[in-house]
Amino acid sequence: MIPIVIACLFFFILIGVPISFGILLSGLVAVWATGSFPLYMVAQRFVSGINSFSLMAVPMFIVAGSIMSNGGISKRIINFCSALFSWLRGGLAIVCVAANMIFASISGSGTAAISAIGGMTAPSLVEKGYKKGFVGALIGGAGSLGPIIPPSCDMIVFAAITGMSVARMFAGGIIPGLTLGVIFMIICSLYARKHNIDYGGRFNGKNVWIAFKDAFLALLMPVIILGGVFSGAFTATEAGAVACAYGLIVGKFVYKELKWKDLFPVFKNATESTAQVMMILASSTVFGYIFTVENVGEHLRGWLTSTTDSTLVIMLMTAGLMVLIGCFMETLAAMPVVLPIVYPLLKSMGANMNQFGVMFCLCTIMGGLTPPVGCYLFISGSVVKERVTKIIPWMLVFIAVEIAIVLLTAFWEPFATFLPNLMFGKM
Repeated sequence: MIPIVIACLFFFILIGVPISFGILLSGLVAVWATGSFPLYMVAQRFVSGINSFSLMAVPMFIVAGSIMSNGGISKRIINFCSALFSWLRGGLAIVCVAANMIFASISGSGTAAISAIGGMTAPSLVEKGYKKGFVGALIGGAGSLGPIIPPSCDMIVFAAITGMSVARMFAGGIIPGLTLGVIFMIICSLYARKHNIDYGGRFNGKNVWIAFKDAFLALLMPVIILGGVFSGAFTATEAGAVACAYGLIVGKFVYKELKWKDLFPVFKNATESTAQVMMILASSTVFGYIFTVENVGEHLRGWLTSTTDSTLVIMLMTAGLMVLIGCFMETLAAMPVVLPIVYPLLKSMGANMNQFGVMFCLCTIMGGLTPPVGCYLFISGSVVKERVTKIIPWMLVFIAVEIAIVLLTAFWEPFATFLPNLMFGKM
């Protein structure tokens, strides 16, 4: 049945069928052709794949990100970052990265960050003298911080599939995410220095204070979300609901920029995004069930253990596989297939699963930056109105940085586990 599934999947991808429907149809065709198990099991696995309390957090954070974009919260975050960093060489580009980092700590979505922050900063960056190819790569790379800086939708999905603690995953992503952000800022400064552009002058503490007061409630949002999760006051799903309610109250009644008529497009866009994510996850669960029935996991685990007994090598092989898969399909679709095979093996070998989880999620964001299906790459191209071929050379710089962080996470365990161990104790 596996050859039929894989052949059908490649066929559907080649003819342009959306990946979620391609995965589901591949499973249906294989089950129908072989009769390995009843067709109703496909529907059962499809529903059970998203029947998770943890996954309810995903639509919540997507709605929160949409409310931020329409309620004046994103604008105030950008204004504060501008007052704080615009005096530096490459200040406007640094503002773009910093604003994406703050936005990521609220929405957990890379695509939302690219659309919201990138859409607001890209025109100004081009006016300052940045080439469109660099701008596209910058907002794509900065937006990709969304799935690694908590709260991260990818980490929520990882935890839902493996049973890992969401709070530990969130804590593990903080240091790698901040490190990536700082390196991206350094790249921006070096680019501006090389081309002699974007130098804003002197630091103005008064402007920073004014912008901080205006953005205080917006900046308080990630503190409430992450503080609540890390303290145990509420779960990640409840944190998503809190983010929605807080954003709605602040945007409507405090900033007064969110109108009642704006709520329909807000929920419409969030519903479309949620449907895409959940359809991919549900379809992939069917795929994963077929792999389980065909005993693919045992065969692969046997091959891996006969090849090497090093947890590090297996982690790096998994990382390479996820990067490769990300070049051709949504990495979210691969998670329900790959994780049930690799996670139990690494756990039985004594690997630190917090370290592996953070490394795994770092690999998923690279899939969004690589052609031919990288969503971050194409969204950033549409935002800056530039051909993808002009963006790719600069995007390779940001991908190289992310590969270095993946390797650092794999080779140096405390890079991903120091904060979780400090906050929750060792696993």
